Amino acid sequence: MSLDNDLAETIYDVDGNKNLAWEVQNMDMTRSAEAFPDEMMDTTTASEDFKSNILEKKRYVDKTQILISLLQRRHETTFFLRPRRFGKTLTLSMLRYYLEDTRDEALNAENRKLFEGMKIMQAGSFYTSQMTSFPVIHMTFQGIKGKSFDVAYGILVRQIQMIYNKYQDILDSEQLSEVEKEYFRRIWTGRDSVTAEKTSESDYILSLNYLTLFLRKVYGKRTVVLIDEYDVPLEKAYQRDYYPEMVNVISGLLQNVLKTNSENLQFAVLTGCLRIAKESIYTGLNNPEINTVMSYEESDAFGFTEEEVLELLRENGLEERMDDVKAWYDGYIFGKTVIYNPWSVIKFIEKAKAGNPVALQEYWGNTSGNEILRQLAAEGSREVKDKVENLMGGETISFAYSDHIVYSEINCRDDDIFNIMLNTGYLTAVSFDGKLVKAKIPNKEVKTIFEDQISSWFDGHVKQSFDVQSMYQAIRKGDSDGAAAFQAILKKEILPAISCYDTQEAFYHGILLALMASNQDYVVTSNRESGLGRFDVESKLRDDLDDAIVLEVKVAASLAEMTKLAGEAAKQIERMEYVTDLLREGYEKVYTYGIAFFGKTCRVCAGKVYTQADLDGFMQDADPVPAR
Repeated sequence: MSLDNDLAETIYDVDGNKNLAWEVQNMDMTRSAEAFPDEMMDTTTASEDFKSNILEKKRYVDKTQILISLLQRRHETTFFLRPRRFGKTLTLSMLRYYLEDTRDEALNAENRKLFEGMKIMQAGSFYTSQMTSFPVIHMTFQGIKGKSFDVAYGILVRQIQMIYNKYQDILDSEQLSEVEKEYFRRIWTGRDSVTAEKTSESDYILSLNYLTLFLRKVYGKRTVVLIDEYDVPLEKAYQRDYYPEMVNVISGLLQNVLKTNSENLQFAVLTGCLRIAKESIYTGLNNPEINTVMSYEESDAFGFTEEEVLELLRENGLEERMDDVKAWYDGYIFGKTVIYNPWSVIKFIEKAKAGNPVALQEYWGNTSGNEILRQLAAEGSREVKDKVENLMGGETISFAYSDHIVYSEINCRDDDIFNIMLNTGYLTAVSFDGKLVKAKIPNKEVKTIFEDQISSWFDGHVKQSFDVQSMYQAIRKGDSDGAAAFQAILKKEILPAISCYDTQEAFYHGILLALMASNQDYVVTSNRESGLGRFDVESKLRDDLDDAIVLEVKVAASLAEMTKLAGEAAKQIERMEYVTDLLREGYEKVYTYGIAFFGKTCRVCAGKVYTQADLDGFMQDADPVPAR
């Protein structure tokens, strides 16, 4: 193969020596005729196991160039954050088969053969010499979830035990002490072999760190760590209300294996959708690389480029459908690269080859994972809903960019929902100035998802037949009769549709936000600072200063506790002076209510009705707020 220097990227090895002029743009983009000249390879979504796909002659779009920077160890730990179904799992599987020393030379040779004709095989001896050379710890966190922490933690423990089982032969090595072997058995079996005591949580938190140590002592090599969907346990824990327990385990497990472990760690690759901030997972890591949808480096490593899609269509006799595929599945911009949704492209090819007349359709929505988005949509303000409507009208929107999510603050910022949409594939960036990003819906497929799913999430828990004006009239009574009427509306129209599992405060909070926002005369916000703290829900008239409403939400542990908690919630509004800003803005009346939920029922308690006469008692030293 000839090299065109104008299109070449010079690659250096870890010692700074020129290794190869790498013809990135002119190389074959898919594993096809060069590897199997006489065979037709099947384009299908197939398995996410790299070896199975290759051996079964399934089409593999060559992404092995990602190995170059990893083998150069530019970063000891790399996080690749991309939307679901964009090839992360298959890529980690590919890395495993390239790197792993199975301790069986015949199997190693079989795995090396998988890569014949691929890009990495032309990168030079520095890279090919490292094939099948390392112990590998390969885990997926995708299935670490459950209704309780105990269930999810139990799944994690089983996965760790399976990794230990894979390396049980090191128990025969004289390189490990008896104490180390006993620790290995304790993790592997879940019990102390002497006392029969159950293995502690702290032992499992340290387990991957110690395994890398054991593997280096026995095999004389540092370990490669590959972890897929690292953020899934934390997302599920947040949704099921056991986040503090799970974040302690996950952050401890990852920190111990990734931090200050250079002697035993060759490098680590973790994939997911979102960067989880303020949870100590990234703290203290040795020069980690956080590669997101906005990163220029490795921007073509996940998803299909336009050239790759065109090649796939040509191979399947579908090149005339390129414009259709572009309209439906293109439009993502990852860093500097235009990217197609790989899952949807392959599904389209499968259907079109079979003669399906409606092969152009939405494939990705039900696979993408959207629980957090659904919750945020229900809790979003009117401004959020307006922006979603603008997106559906083909417009771009602007918001403050953040590449991470803070679960403890997830309900506090309207921009959270759009940043999550951007990082999980529902939006794509049009421009970015370092602070503000302009984004749009990338293609017809995602627009269909917005039309069929996302737009309804804002009102998903609100029964549209109820009279919102009657609810506001009840609230504006401001007394026990108003509380009773408001409570009756909640119990009759809304709560029966709730699942008995949806019992977090944030869920009820979202229902109230959606309810209040259904009256378009009012602007609804939540979790904003006012007075001496943050109120739960605030609703104020959009175009005049007649009235406003503040609600405080509690979740009771029993039916008997509801009335007491509702009263405490109403008192909290008064004690924390949540109405201060509304009065200073000039609202004539502010109605306050405390609400306590338990399962599918609730209690509502009317609090004080404030007027401008009450303003003198609040925060005399505060700066004035101009009237609207």
